[in-house]
Amino acid sequence: MSEPIRKPILHKLKKFAWMASQRPKGFWAFCRTIPSAWLRTERAAGRPAFLTIEPTSACDLGCPVCETGAKIIDRPVGQMSFENFQRVIAQVRHHTNSIQLYFMGESFWHPRIYDMIRHAKDQGIYVTIYSNGSVLDPERTVRSGLDEINFNIGGMTQATHQTYRINSSFDRVCANIRGLVEARKRLGGSGTRGPLKTPQINVGFIVMKHNEHEVEEFVRTVSGWGVDRVHVVDPCVRNMAQAIQMLPEDKRYWFYDEAAFRKGILRPKVLPENRCDWIYFSSVITWNGNVVPCCRDPKAHHIMGNVFREDFGKIWNGPKYRAFRKQIRSDQGTVDICRLCSSYQVPALRASQPPAADDAAARS
Repeated sequence: MSEPIRKPILHKLKKFAWMASQRPKGFWAFCRTIPSAWLRTERAAGRPAFLTIEPTSACDLGCPVCETGAKIIDRPVGQMSFENFQRVIAQVRHHTNSIQLYFMGESFWHPRIYDMIRHAKDQGIYVTIYSNGSVLDPERTVRSGLDEINFNIGGMTQATHQTYRINSSFDRVCANIRGLVEARKRLGGSGTRGPLKTPQINVGFIVMKHNEHEVEEFVRTVSGWGVDRVHVVDPCVRNMAQAIQMLPEDKRYWFYDEAAFRKGILRPKVLPENRCDWIYFSSVITWNGNVVPCCRDPKAHHIMGNVFREDFGKIWNGPKYRAFRKQIRSDQGTVDICRLCSSYQVPALRASQPPAADDAAARS
């Protein structure tokens, strides 16, 4: 190849390599996985960029739709040790872009949850949590470096809130959310990075039959707290009895098929058709190390392997995962955990804000 031709090509390759290096963590793993998802192959070419890790399956509330709250989770309640969490991160850190540090419990019940957040952040991983808002420490949450936190409340009074959020104090949850906003403002000038913009604070309202008259009040009131996003959450139920009891009268908040519902059948408006991108781009690890394919398997009936006994990479393309992907591709209607799935889109790659390394208190 002549020098005049070789130089522009090398320049373009260097430019492309530089652009790729500026991408969020997990970019190449995500790109390698795309063809597998398109072709619905049994083996995934890339590793999952998105992981759900369950710090604990314990929770202080008794939400009736939740398997933990209803005490029908069908598996032991426990918590992942910090040492085991470190072992998991060591296996997945090179390809993981984002971790949802939550599954079937209240993450802030874990005694080392702030250390878990910090450890994942030190690996450049974007960390998000869902919380019922009862027990978090606002200042430690901000100092941990958490990127995003999501709260879902059940009403705008104690009476409506606790109808679903059983055992929850509405006043305490609201105080903790407002306290988190204030802690972010108060700590925003510390360190050399400039004002803190994390965690992003999102508050949802689980709209149900008993509280749908409070939607406008929720939007008006919570928007005034200084949170980043307020949104109405379409309710999720597991069976017809729950649907009749809880689904709102306003059908705008349904993702269920109304015609089927009138016939006594509960199913989503959009049914998956032998396709699921989640089983290529993401995975779930329970507190005791079991790997399950997605968040629709709270009871962990579809165990692909255990990361404390074998390497995650071997599990990811092992015989159980390949057989599961094959079943999804050929006969998804027979997969129990897919029947009420509304075909979620795969989340976007996220750029994690670096932790405040100059703030010694952040590691307390």
